Order: sequence, then structure tokens, then C-alpha cells
Amino acid sequence: MKRFLDLLGIDKTVAYTLGARGWNMLSGFLTLLLIVHFLSADEQGYYYTFASVLAMQVVFELGMSYVIMQFASHEMAHLQWSSNDTIVGSAMAKSRLRSLILLIMKWYGAIAAFVVFFILPGGWFFFHINQSSSSITWQGPWIWLVMSAAVNIYVMPLMALLEGCGRIAEVARLRMLQNIVGSIAAWSVLISGGGLYAASVLNTGFALTVLLWLWKTKRNFFRDLLSAEKNSIGINWKKEIWPFQMKIALSSLCGFFIFQFFTPVIFAYRGVVEAGQIGMSINVANAVANIAMAWMNSKAPNFGSLIAKKNYVALDAIFFPTLFRSLAILGFLSTILCAVIFGAHETGMKFALRFLDPWTFLLLMLATTLNYISYAQAAYLRAHKEDPFLVLSVVCAVLIGISTMVLGRRYGADGAIVGFFMISCFIGVGWGSKIFFSKRKEWQILK
Repeated sequence: MKRFLDLLGIDKTVAYTLGARGWNMLSGFLTLLLIVHFLSADEQGYYYTFASVLAMQVVFELGMSYVIMQFASHEMAHLQWSSNDTIVGSAMAKSRLRSLILLIMKWYGAIAAFVVFFILPGGWFFFHINQSSSSITWQGPWIWLVMSAAVNIYVMPLMALLEGCGRIAEVARLRMLQNIVGSIAAWSVLISGGGLYAASVLNTGFALTVLLWLWKTKRNFFRDLLSAEKNSIGINWKKEIWPFQMKIALSSLCGFFIFQFFTPVIFAYRGVVEAGQIGMSINVANAVANIAMAWMNSKAPNFGSLIAKKNYVALDAIFFPTLFRSLAILGFLSTILCAVIFGAHETGMKFALRFLDPWTFLLLMLATTLNYISYAQAAYLRAHKEDPFLVLSVVCAVLIGISTMVLGRRYGADGAIVGFFMISCFIGVGWGSKIFFSKRKEWQILK
């Protein structure tokens, strides 16, 4: 068994991350079945459009959580964890880490406020002007969802900081616990007839779980870090973080148009039922991709430390096997999922009507696989505190946004997914791979 796990590259950290992602996928599947059974097709459209509109928080977040993880991992090359759950080592590195946490507490406090004051009324206006049925009670669930999301946004960077500090497995276990608590709460709401309030309760469960976990397990770490002696050596946001963050922010905003733009557009042009179909299909595709990402995400926080030590041999020895293994898993799971969707449509199963057409779903899974390759390549390059994928991300986002508006309006979800696949195939992976190999070669020579 150990040899088999070694072959798959499953160590303790990957195992915990896989457990979290596996539970997320299982709970997501059970949630999907409950949504099909307890929500109408119209309510399903609102449910998934809620998530897509709320994803606009990336406009305010500006990619900061990813930047936090990378900067923390570089500082941890000179620090280590002690037995009492604090960090020791270089005073300069600890001081820089302290300045980082003070920055993110202010930054994300402002973001949480912006979400409440901008996304809440903006979403309200969007759903009001596109309301297709007066029988759908969306107002209360939307307000509650945004308020609970604001709490999650405030604590999210603390998880990124801990991952950058090497606590990847612990954060993975926390996320699994979050999903267990949130999912059970949401299932209870769905079964009891609470409708769209399920999404609000799910986010509330996430927020309460992480707050209690941080207080119980990490208060010593944060107390020690915040009380550390302050000196003039800190991370300069303007000179160090912002040049990198600006690029990640644009890439994150592009990610919204690449992955979250479909459902609101179809909601506006084709109605809630078709929006529910594309929303649920994308949600399932992302769940499968997240299983593959468990391999890459469990290794990514270590990339920065290896780069800081200029150990590129070890970096490549981790990255490429991880990429190949995770791609194999993604291909295997995608094949099974597509077979299930085809079989469900052929046999006339009821839940099949809540998904896209089987051939369109196949294109979606192929595009998801292609985008995972770009995601992995970007993770490798961004660990150098650079983002050469920025122009590519902007071009893909603009093209996918345009194709979704044009093809989605005329051909619905089928047209939007065809455009997504074509752009991902010929521009995303093609151009992205050229950037990846050229920059990898250049930086390993110069840095």
C-alpha cells in the first residue's frame, strides 16, 4: 500500500488535502442531489447565480491572499515552528512576517466592508431587474449570504498566511471540518424547506468553524507574532508587494470572467433554468478539478522556500511529477463523470435535466482540464514573485467574456461553453506553455 501511495505522490500533506477535497466533492454531490430534490429549477438558477455574483469580491480582494502565501513562504525559509506552536529563527524574517499580518488585517477589514456596501446592493439590483418570478424569495437569503461572506473574507487571509508558514495539512483539515459543519447545516435547511437560505447557512457554518478553530489552536501563534519586537525591518507594501500584487489582482479579476461570468450572463439572457444548468455543471467540474489541485496546492507553498534557497533541482523534482499525477487523476475522474452524465441523459433520469447537454458537458470538462494545466504552470512561475501569465490572463478573460456575451446570448449555455473550450485550447494552453518553458529556463539561469 505504501508503494502505491508513493507512486501517486501521496504523502501526509497530500493525504490531508485529498481528504478535504474528497469530502468537499462528496458533500457537493449530496448537496447537488438535495438541490435537485428540494429546489425548483428556478431556485437552482438563483442558488448558483448567488455564488457567481458573490465571486465579484475578487475585484476588492486584488489577489492579496495568494501574495500573502508566497511572501510568508519566502520568510519561512529563515524561520521554523517551535514546540509551543510559535515561530522562531531570524529576527528580521519574523519582523517582516509581523508587518505582513498587520497589513492584511487592515486590508481585509476594508474588503469586508466594501463587500457589504457594494456587492450587497449591486447584487440586489441585478436580481431585482432580472427577477423572473415573484414567488422566489431571494431577498433575505441574499442579505444573509453577503453578511456571512464578509466574515469569511476577513479570516480567509489568515489561512493563506498559515499555509505559507507550512501549516498546509492543518489548514486542509480545517477546510474539511468547515465543509462538514457547513454542509450538514445547509442540508438541514434544504430538507426542512428553507430553500435559498441553505447557501446563507452554509457560509455561516464556514465562518463560525474557522473562528473557533483559530481561537482554540492558533491564538498563541498570532499573539506571539503580533507582540514580537517591532523594528525598522518590515515588508514594504508599495515597493515589494504591490508590483507583484497588481499582476495577481488583474489575473484574479480575469479569473472571474473565465470561470464565474457564465452563470450571470445566462441568467440575464436565457433565464433562471438554463443558468441553473450551467451553474451546476460548472460547480461539478470545479469540484473534480479541485481533487487534482490537491496535489499541486499541497506542494505550492514550498515552492517559494525552494526558490529562495535557489534549489531549482528540488523544485522541478517536486513540480513535474505532481503535475503528471494530478493530470492523470483529473482525466480519470472526468471520464467517469462524463460517462455518468451521458448515461443519465440516455436513460432519462430526472436529475440529468439539471445539467448541460452531455456533449456540452464533455467540452466543459476538457476546458477544465486545459485550464488546470495553465493553473499549475502559473503556480510554478508565480512562486518566483513574478506573474508572466498576466497578459495571457487578460487576453483570455477578454475573449471569454466577449464570447460568453455574444455566443451565450445567441446560442445559450452551449455556445458559451464552446467559446470557452476553443479559447482555453488554442490560446490558454498553447501560449501559456510557451511562456512557462521560456521563463523557467531564463529564471533558473539568471536568478
